[in-house]
Amino acid sequence: MLKVKNSTVSFGGKKILDAMNLNVSDGEVVALLGPSGCGKTTLLRFIAGLEKGSAGEVHIDGKDVTNLPPEKRGVGMVFQNLALFPHLDVAGNLSFGMSQPNSEKISEMLETVGLKDFEKRRIDRLSGGEGQRVALARSLLAEPTVLLLDEPLASLDEDLKTALAEDVRKILKEGGITAIHVTHDRQVAAIISDRIVEMDAIQPGED
Repeated sequence: MLKVKNSTVSFGGKKILDAMNLNVSDGEVVALLGPSGCGKTTLLRFIAGLEKGSAGEVHIDGKDVTNLPPEKRGVGMVFQNLALFPHLDVAGNLSFGMSQPNSEKISEMLETVGLKDFEKRRIDRLSGGEGQRVALARSLLAEPTVLLLDEPLASLDEDLKTALAEDVRKILKEGGITAIHVTHDRQVAAIISDRIVEMDAIQPGED
């Protein structure tokens, strides 16, 4: 499903990723676990096409997407800062992620993420956990081939983080969604993922 091959990304002459290899199977949820600065987010951005590498390839669903722009890769991304539009209600934010907005699909997705009847709710009236669910719903409605989650639960308190991690796991697995989740929290990684990849342990040439 997803292959990162011998990929190197550098900033200011410093290698952040060095000959990186990573394979993710169809429907697998992988957690990238490691401290700040180990390259977790850089790897996500490289897969999404938001960062350019000096070497390497990205293959998604059997297709080499290395030179394709982000919007052509079939990748969805959920950020820690959510990137929701405060001037739009929940339904408006979800419509933004769809090629053809559909109120029925929006309602179904909101029910899937535990936000039934939230269509008209203002973004500034959402709790932190509700905002995360809206961001996840928006990404899923775009029907990505691969979903990338960049520490979306990091700002939540521990109890809410654990509960939402369990819900995210359920949503991803029931939907058969291939996903990579970045975190520095081992407990969250264990809850959400099928497999944990220690970023510090990935060495050149390893698959």
